[in-house]
Amino acid sequence: MQVIKERIITKRDKEGRRETCEEQLRRMCKSIAEDISAGNPEGKDSKTASAWMEDVYDIRYLIDRDKEYMGAELMVAGGGPVIWVDTWRDQVKGWWGCDKVIVPYADNLGLNDYCEEMYSCS
Repeated sequence: MQVIKERIITKRDKEGRRETCEEQLRRMCKSIAEDISAGNPEGKDSKTASAWMEDVYDIRYLIDRDKEYMGAELMVAGGGPVIWVDTWRDQVKGWWGCDKVIVPYADNLGLNDYCEEMYSCS
């Protein structure tokens, strides 16, 4: 989640052209998806679902009509780009102006299980 904490830095390609908003959004969403997919390969405590959730701004639970947990949407960026992690569909979804980006991920961090446990405790 380093992308969210740092300033949004406009990168330039080899010709010196600046990234478009869509390219920046795609880079941020891809970075978040890669972070989740990487999981905790070295067994470090800092890469747990609990630690990852500390930077989440908002949580929306997706439940069925019987109030059974289906998934959650986690807001990880807002204001400029708006980025949500959708644990039900395993996708990072970002919007910035009229641009929209969806990047799939593998939940190797256990975010969905963590959110389900949080929902069951409420």
